[in-house]
Amino acid sequence: MEWNVIDGKLVNNFKFKSQTELVHFLLKVANYADEINHHPDCKVHKAFQLEITLYTYDKNEITNLDYQLAEKIDGLFSN
Repeated sequence: MEWNVIDGKLVNNFKFKSQTELVHFLLKVANYADEINHHPDCKVHKAFQLEITLYTYDKNEITNLDYQLAEKIDGLFSN
């Protein structure tokens, strides 16, 4: 998956065949985010699309943790 830098944040859109598939994926992302205590901003749109934005607010920049989370999210999506 390709992450883009938009307004200084990492952003990616994921498309699913159903809302159920989207929600199962989001739950996997949320569980991992809780484990590492680094949480993405997520927006469901067009019913079957999920936009994920990664940014470290307390550092006011994209950090290595954001890139690590992006890599993990890509792995979860490809499984």
